[in-house]
Amino acid sequence: MWLLVFIFFLLTFILGWTLFGYVILIWFLGLFRRRKKPNFPDKWPVISVIVPCYNEEEYILNKLADIRALDYPKECVEVFFVDGGSTDNTVSLLKNNIKNDEPYNIVISPNKGKIHQINYALSKVKGDIIVNTDTDSRLKKDALSWIAAEFAEAPDIYVVGAYCRPSNDAMDIEKYYWATQNKWRFMETDARSSSIVIAQCYAFRRGLLEKFPDDVVADDVYIAFLANSMRYRTTYSRYAIATEMRVPRSYAEFFSHKFRKSNAFLRETLRFLYRLPEMGDFCKMMLLTRIAQQLLLPLTFVSWLLITGVLLTMFRFDVVIFGILTLIILLVITNRIFAFVRLPVKEKQYPLDVVVKVYLFTNFILFVTGISYLFFHQESTYAKIKQSNDTDNIFQNNKG
Repeated sequence: MWLLVFIFFLLTFILGWTLFGYVILIWFLGLFRRRKKPNFPDKWPVISVIVPCYNEEEYILNKLADIRALDYPKECVEVFFVDGGSTDNTVSLLKNNIKNDEPYNIVISPNKGKIHQINYALSKVKGDIIVNTDTDSRLKKDALSWIAAEFAEAPDIYVVGAYCRPSNDAMDIEKYYWATQNKWRFMETDARSSSIVIAQCYAFRRGLLEKFPDDVVADDVYIAFLANSMRYRTTYSRYAIATEMRVPRSYAEFFSHKFRKSNAFLRETLRFLYRLPEMGDFCKMMLLTRIAQQLLLPLTFVSWLLITGVLLTMFRFDVVIFGILTLIILLVITNRIFAFVRLPVKEKQYPLDVVVKVYLFTNFILFVTGISYLFFHQESTYAKIKQSNDTDNIFQNNKG
């Protein structure tokens, strides 16, 4: 009997930590370490902007306009549009619309795939800071300035991610999902260092790496954990803002997109497991917790349910009630914390059914990621979500 009770409490602790305890701890740590708004540097660093593109004729001209609108000294920025062998009009549209006096370069990567394209551009850039931004990302005009300001805050900040959000016409579950994930990243940043930046727009110091490994699936996850594993810091900015225009339009697309992202996150975090002894204490905790959330959570939850059933048949209602009440209390505290954390852009009040759906969907995706990990493998190239018909209007609305 005592062994069953011990295992039940152990599994309850694992569930409580992975689902709630980690959030409570990083929020508490952030209360004492939260950074002030960064100041713009006295001297602007040279920034190299990399825009990987492949068959992006629907987006490429808006992305070109997006780059042109950036409020950053022209003499301190260079841009590389890196094509991966497009078979549509992406390259010709760029050639016909880039002016001769603009510091924009069109290069053709000899190999397909986003990672190969980024690596090809990295061999050509001259900037002190490298910014990667997707073609379906729309940046606020001061995004590069705030990225430079974030780096100027401390020499150990080696990666900066822009605060990313979905376009205005996204489904409510997509918007709320982004809101909760962004609050998570802000809490990690305040506590010490974010575990991830977003591919829509992130930046890193040139000295961090010469090239990405060819088998990287998620460059945004890899770059953050690379910096964290080297005891540098990753900042998820509240001031550099990007909007993702390519968003899920149905529940099927939502599940597919989030599952792929979750699988890629797990693969990249596992890549750094062997470097655990080199990491600082916070990064060790973050890495192990993130892996546990995706890899161990399914097995832990099923085991917890089975042992709960056994204890109920043995009339140990006191033990079961105590465990369930503990998880409920932790859930309530975590929900209050997420309500307390504020986003840079005014947050919509979502109905209860959206909140419940996102919570259930998120945990279901984590569950599926864990049980399917050994059987599902993906590359860095994938079928893209279709463009919204009113992308141009949304783009204009977000340029302020």
